[in-house]
Amino acid sequence: MHSRVCPPPFFFFYTVMSFFMPLQKHNVLPPSPHFPLLQEHYSLRCSWTFLLYSHISAIRQVRGLGDNKFEVVTSLRTFIFRAEREGERQEWMETLQTATRPPACGSQKRSGTLPHASSTNKRGLLELRGYKGRVLVSLAGSKVRLLELTAANIRDVDRRGFEINTPFKNFCFTAESEREKQEWIEAVKESIAETLYDYEVAEKIWFNEANRSCADCRAPQPEWASVNLGVVICKKCAGQHRSLGPSISKVRSLKLDSSVWSNELVELFLEVGNKNANSFWAANLPLEEDLYREAFAEQRATFIRRKYRERKYTTHHGPLYLLLCVKALCAAVVSSDVLQTMALVFSGADVMCATGDPTYSTPYLLAQRAGQKLQMEFLHQNKLCAFPRLDQWSENACLPEASVFMDGFLYISSSSTKATLDRRGRDDMARRWCTLEGGFLSYYESERSPSAIGRVDATEVISLAVNHTETMTGAGAVFTVELYLQTERLLIFGAETQETQHDWIQALTKCFIPPKVEGLVRKESELIGRLHYKEGHDLYYWRMGWFMLEGSTLHFSSGKEEEGEEEVLQLKQLQELSKHFFPGEDKIQVLLMVECGRTVYIHGFNKMDFTVWHSAIKLAAGTDGNALGDQQLTKNGVPIIVDSCIAFVTQYGLCQEGVYQRPGDPGRVSHLLEEFTHDARNVKLREKEHRLEDVTDTLKSFLSQAEDALLTKELYPYWVSALDEKNERQRVKKYSTFIESLPKINRSTLEALLQHLYRIQQCSHLNRMPSEKLASVFSSCLFQTRGQTTQEISVVHDLISNYITLFSVSLKCSCVLFCFSFATLNCRRTSNRLHFIECILHESVSQVKTCLQPPCD
Repeated sequence: MHSRVCPPPFFFFYTVMSFFMPLQKHNVLPPSPHFPLLQEHYSLRCSWTFLLYSHISAIRQVRGLGDNKFEVVTSLRTFIFRAEREGERQEWMETLQTATRPPACGSQKRSGTLPHASSTNKRGLLELRGYKGRVLVSLAGSKVRLLELTAANIRDVDRRGFEINTPFKNFCFTAESEREKQEWIEAVKESIAETLYDYEVAEKIWFNEANRSCADCRAPQPEWASVNLGVVICKKCAGQHRSLGPSISKVRSLKLDSSVWSNELVELFLEVGNKNANSFWAANLPLEEDLYREAFAEQRATFIRRKYRERKYTTHHGPLYLLLCVKALCAAVVSSDVLQTMALVFSGADVMCATGDPTYSTPYLLAQRAGQKLQMEFLHQNKLCAFPRLDQWSENACLPEASVFMDGFLYISSSSTKATLDRRGRDDMARRWCTLEGGFLSYYESERSPSAIGRVDATEVISLAVNHTETMTGAGAVFTVELYLQTERLLIFGAETQETQHDWIQALTKCFIPPKVEGLVRKESELIGRLHYKEGHDLYYWRMGWFMLEGSTLHFSSGKEEEGEEEVLQLKQLQELSKHFFPGEDKIQVLLMVECGRTVYIHGFNKMDFTVWHSAIKLAAGTDGNALGDQQLTKNGVPIIVDSCIAFVTQYGLCQEGVYQRPGDPGRVSHLLEEFTHDARNVKLREKEHRLEDVTDTLKSFLSQAEDALLTKELYPYWVSALDEKNERQRVKKYSTFIESLPKINRSTLEALLQHLYRIQQCSHLNRMPSEKLASVFSSCLFQTRGQTTQEISVVHDLISNYITLFSVSLKCSCVLFCFSFATLNCRRTSNRLHFIECILHESVSQVKTCLQPPCD
């Protein structure tokens, strides 16, 4: 390992290593004739916050105090330290007293002018009054140093490099290998974190003797806990608990996450304890399957998955017990028996089930009414957890298919722990031999390598993102797939062809998607995975479902036969798409989608997972091109830009003379088009902010610049040839046939536009815009031709005049249309309104009165 900043590298890094490697590895610095030089070099070159740098002779007195504390009196000030244990305090006091003791007569061989150099060396972390966290105390020879490490942090730079950053200076290092770099990073992080530890919570939790050993492997003094499962665990087991995901196990530190540990949560852990918790989780644990401290990571992962996710070692109750879970839970939460509540919830009882009481509608509210604080705390910690009923557990549905096997070369990203949404190019992908077997995706240096350099459990995959376009890498163009894991890790792999990519996707999805929802996996799928979701307005009733994004369509299913077929959301037609935070300590992000009055909420298993889905849905729901189908749509399938402009003109321009003929300001029109292109849902046209002529020009510009003409260029000769038919009724029949052959979005947009123009021409006595003028204005827009030919104008004139017949509008609907035109007419004077009625139905004023009767209103 070499420093790129501070020479000489050997001296500097030797010192950093001594200070930062875990204490159990380096309790005392090794004796060396260069040791004073090393310490001097460190103090000058490295800018940690030094609290004290003094000679041992400055210490006047060392004496013990109560509560594991001791006092060091120097010539300048008095320091009060606190050790973690009484034995450690005594050891420090004896070491300091020995170091300050005068040397025996004749033992000093050096010149009398030199100060006494003690051979006593000791280093460790102690609490110091007046400072938050702990400080590093180093006694080396005749020098005493106190260092505050809380301001330091470490940053991963590249494959073999990392930085240690301080408020005053940054230090860059390069390791010999990537594995060595990771070991150094972990060691430095552990030493820095050690200074921040708060032992108060741990000491309280450890008061229950069962909590003094890990609930899974029995390692002593566990410093982590699963706050929803009610078990205290060691660091190694905590890492495997995180892989289960927060829906199964919410891992927190006893020493670092002090804000999480409320009095009620601490009391809950003291009440339950590892022994009682394991009476449920390990009730039927065979001795040969038990986990031991020395177990390898893979053994630990398998055991913890079986114990908590599969609940293999719990007591399996009969169907009648499981059917009565909800009723039993409502009865348990009002009592003090928390263990009974835990057994019910972990057997599949819904924490947020309906109690049948409109006032106290959830078990939490029942517990609150009964004043059961521990029950409330347990239910609160498990409000978003997902434990399916034990009678619904199926090995085939939830575990990978053992029969799935696949192998071949893929390109694997080396920075697999970092998420990225930028798929334009990657330079960190290397060709690896990969195998998919037994539900594990393993990758090797080559096909002859005996051991894998990486491995992913397919059951940990919560989302799979597919890139259907080529991604450029250092090895060439590949088609990439992104696997998002419950542990907030990301693995990116690439295939050389789309066929190979599709084959791997098919094999992988069989390993983590239940057979009941395999139909969601399609060739054009862009994002597949599981999310928490609910429909309605109550954010507490969440279900777990499987989602698939294909273009602008979001398919989803609960995977349960009793809940029917898959459901669909058309993202382009969303009336609302917004992000919110779920109330509570975790501040879970929730995505709200509203389509045609239907409300759906979703949230992910972790922040990375949610970010991917939110970004993908937002992109799919937005405007991503000039084609009509690329626009954000109304519930009727009309581009929002067309619908908004029509509504504005109908309200403010129906009786304006020369509407659609007055030119708008090109700058304002261009700006309005850009706003609609960016996010049409959030563009609100207002009379005080927008001019009528700018809005009319925006509509015409959009229709002219669309990727294809509204009447389609392909059908142009057919529209024009229809004019050869002299009989208007026959021409209209042909027009109807052409309209039916238009794409759905073109047809719905044309209907909305012709309805609007039909209204305009009905008011032509006021706005001077009969169908002939409107046809002259819109013919070039609808056909996207540069000029205005007589034939094009004639076709559009026919379409406007025969709107009622072309779209089979009933007499009653046309009556409503007339009434709506009158109601939205922007006329201020009563005489104008009366004149309008006479102009529309001049043949019979009595028909107007009929139109305004309640059946038509």
